[in-house]
Amino acid sequence: MKLVRYQLLGFNTEEEYLKHFLDTLLETNWTYEYFVDWDKVRSNVKSYVKEICLLNALTKIEKEKRESELKDIFLRYPETIKVIPLLIAVRENSIPILEISEKAIYKVFDFKERKLSPKEAEELVHFCRNIGILDLFAEISDLYAYLLGVEVGLDTNARKNRSGKIFENLVELLLNRKLAGIKDLRIKKNDKSVKISRSKNADFVIYYKGEPKVIIECSFYSETGSKPIETANSYIDLQKKIQQKNIYFIWITDGRAWKSMENTINQVAKEIDFLLNYNIASEKIDKLIEHILSDKNNSRQP
Repeated sequence: MKLVRYQLLGFNTEEEYLKHFLDTLLETNWTYEYFVDWDKVRSNVKSYVKEICLLNALTKIEKEKRESELKDIFLRYPETIKVIPLLIAVRENSIPILEISEKAIYKVFDFKERKLSPKEAEELVHFCRNIGILDLFAEISDLYAYLLGVEVGLDTNARKNRSGKIFENLVELLLNRKLAGIKDLRIKKNDKSVKISRSKNADFVIYYKGEPKVIIECSFYSETGSKPIETANSYIDLQKKIQQKNIYFIWITDGRAWKSMENTINQVAKEIDFLLNYNIASEKIDKLIEHILSDKNNSRQP
C-alpha cells in the first residue's frame, strides 16, 4: 500500500511530503515544567517535616554519640524509620542487602513504621552505618534541604512521562484552537469508550454529530530505540482495525529521534493515512478534518 494522503495535505509527491515532515520536526518539547515538578517535590518533603526535625538532631552531635542517638530515636519515635530509605533515594520501605564476608548473607531491612525491639533498632542502625547514612549526618547541616535535593533527583525519573503529557497537552491546545469553528464537532480526550489497547484509551477522539469519526494519537521521541518502532507497528495495526468501522486515524508524532529513523518513517507513511508532525498539524489539521467530515462515503481513495 502506498502513501495515498499526501495530496490532501497539499503536497505533490511522497518525497516532498516526507522531506517536509523531517525538516519541520520539533527539536525539543521541553518546557519550564518539564525538568522538575516542584509542587510534588515540596509536598513529598513536607509530609515528613516532623520526622526530619527529629533526625536533624544527628547533624548537631559528635560522631561517637551518633549511633546510640539514632537507636534511641528509632525506639522512641518509630515514625522516623520510614524516612531512612529516602536518604539514599529509595522509595521502597523494604530493602534487600547482600553482605559478603566469608560467605554471602542475604538480609532484608524493613523500614515500615512500627514499634521496634532494641535488637531491631540495632539492625537498622547497622544498616545506616554500613550504607553511609551515619557519615552523611556529619556532612550536612540541614536534612530538609538535603531531602529536597534527593526528591529533585528522584523526580527526574518522571520526565519521560512528563514529556509525553506535555506533547499531548500541546496537541490538545492545537486541536481546540484550530477546530473550534467546526459546527457539531466535539473533541474528547482520553476517551474511555475507544480503547487503543487493553490499558490505553485513545488520546483524542473527534466526534461529529455524535458519531466518532477520527482517532488521534500523539507521541514525542527525543531518542531512538525500540519504543517508537513498536508504537509505529501498533498504529499500523490500529488503522486497519478502525478502517472497518469507517473511522479515520491520525498520528501526530514529533521529536528529533525521527531524523535518525527515516526508514521507519518511510514505512509508516506507506501504511498510515495521516502521519503528521506538530508543525504540519498546525498548518493543515483544520482543512484535513473538514475534508474527512465532508467525505460522506468515508472513501479512502485519493
